[in-house]
Amino acid sequence: MYQEPRYLVGWLGFSSLVFYGFWDISLLPLLLGSVAFNYWLAGHLASGRRSWLWLGVAANLALLGWFKYALFFLSPLPVDASRITPLVLPLGISFFTFQQIAFLVDVYRGITQRGSWQHYGLFVTFFPQLVAGPIVHHRDLLPQLAMLGAPTSSQLQTGLFLLSLGLAKKLLVADNLAPYVDQLYSAPAASIVAGDTLMAGWAYGLQLYFDFSGYADMAIGLALLFGIRLPKNFASPYRAHNIQAFWQRWHMTLSRFLRDYLYIPLGGSRHGLPRHLFALMVTMLLGGLWHGAGWQFLLWGGLHGALLVWLVVWQRCIGFRLPTWAGGGVTFVGVMLAWVPFRATSLEHTWALYSGLSVWHWGALGDLATGLSQGVMTLRSPGLLIVVATLIVLFMPNSMAWARRLGQPPHYFWQGAVVGGIILVVIKAMVDLPSQAFLYFNF
Repeated sequence: MYQEPRYLVGWLGFSSLVFYGFWDISLLPLLLGSVAFNYWLAGHLASGRRSWLWLGVAANLALLGWFKYALFFLSPLPVDASRITPLVLPLGISFFTFQQIAFLVDVYRGITQRGSWQHYGLFVTFFPQLVAGPIVHHRDLLPQLAMLGAPTSSQLQTGLFLLSLGLAKKLLVADNLAPYVDQLYSAPAASIVAGDTLMAGWAYGLQLYFDFSGYADMAIGLALLFGIRLPKNFASPYRAHNIQAFWQRWHMTLSRFLRDYLYIPLGGSRHGLPRHLFALMVTMLLGGLWHGAGWQFLLWGGLHGALLVWLVVWQRCIGFRLPTWAGGGVTFVGVMLAWVPFRATSLEHTWALYSGLSVWHWGALGDLATGLSQGVMTLRSPGLLIVVATLIVLFMPNSMAWARRLGQPPHYFWQGAVVGGIILVVIKAMVDLPSQAFLYFNF
């Protein structure tokens, strides 16, 4: 094993900064300043003074608030907010801010220690997960950085598999769905009917899943190529049998962050039903706001908060339990419909889409059924792609399950064959398709 990891740590840290600087080098000092401030502050938290912790949390939230939410909070005021608010949202600011807040809280609680500045710098800036997660805890990454060495052959094989699979999810599914989703959400408000709204939620829910889980697979795969294990971020969320199970499977690192640093401090489920419901709703509202500075994101968080509150009340007050298949169906439909405000451009846009549910016509849903029944769909047809993608998320093993199966010695040949085949298809897609940014770069 490589016995001098500090050189590798330094090289990875420098490379990560170069990677971030390629997007906008003018914002690199912001990232470095955030890293330096939090590392310095962590040195004072060992004193046990809570004021240092509050200073760190407030400073991080103020930085995030200025760049991400200033326009949102100033918009109701009689001022021209565009003149005093930033024009550029720094890439990944939500992710590296949350990671550093969790780090400060963990240092204060004695769960982790500050460590060397090289390790801390790489913990924050590690390029595979810097811009869109998964959210990584210092206590999980520090031991790996301290023992960092050459990756094993198993890590290289699994890393290449996940990297290629993530690219395929993004380029072959998410990017092919993107034009159709844009079409659905740009329809005139007066023409929207129930079938259009159902398709809008369904198609966008699939696009977002394959886009973001594809990025997560790529991040985990890239990290394995350097001998670093990142936490998994998805576990077949659309197979969840209730909304609570969905959040245990969707963007799992964010769900754990919200649980550990917001929901539990608010009281969790330990102080009676009213406090429990309050903690759930506040957590989901703030989770929605974390995703974007808009009332539609608050609405999305509120919808999920309401679904979680209803589930808790149902479980406590009503003895009847839906069969697993029925609960899964209700959850799938509810989650897909709740994606509508997440993709909509405003509350007015959201209202127009939801109002369409009161006008029952097949609309886009009927177009899908007609195309399938006539057998005229091509492989890139959005209707066929939606059906195939739905079958994948509901019945196929997820990326991590495939990686475990093909990572066994008897399956090495098939692992290589799958990686080679995927890469060939992905290269062709990269040539043929227009470039589409990862959706979660916006959050």
